[in-house]
Amino acid sequence: MRNRKPNPLAACLAIALLLPANPIPAQSCSTEKDPATHTKVGDQMPAFTVAEPEGTQFALASQRGKVVVINFWATWCEPCKFEIPRLEKEVWLRYKDNPNFSMVAIAREQTAADITPFRNANHFTFPIAADPGRETYKLFADSGIPRTYVVNASGKILFQSVGYCPDAIDQLNHTLAQALATTSK
Repeated sequence: MRNRKPNPLAACLAIALLLPANPIPAQSCSTEKDPATHTKVGDQMPAFTVAEPEGTQFALASQRGKVVVINFWATWCEPCKFEIPRLEKEVWLRYKDNPNFSMVAIAREQTAADITPFRNANHFTFPIAADPGRETYKLFADSGIPRTYVVNASGKILFQSVGYCPDAIDQLNHTLAQALATTSK
């Protein structure tokens, strides 16, 4: 048997073949020390109203008494493309029939014409709204999406995250389930 020298190119190729084609982007999901974030857990949620493509208005003030999930996203945002299907399946479809629950996904810097085809192509059924001028988004942050919030029935932020981290959806669901259990009593 001959002594063979390791081939670094072959080793790199072997590792590359084992990696997933679309790896989940690694991000920090904490907003605790993020200077771009204007809110924190325990704060009163900023009031806002956004228009859904169908023309209806989603006003946070009209959601008082409900636990609300708010997500900021964009069709061009790669981390959002991992998070949004999970929000549809693990949050919206799970809680949409609960009268104490509400949700809206707000597309930062996009119009209804931008987001409606994306929504239809991906068969998303949760409420969406456009924020083409960042008027709503700027109440929450200067940069960074996706951003997700859980707000209790009195309008206080119970959970917030920035970026997509798989564990954050689990934390969101835990917080949401606790808040809904308290609200329905």
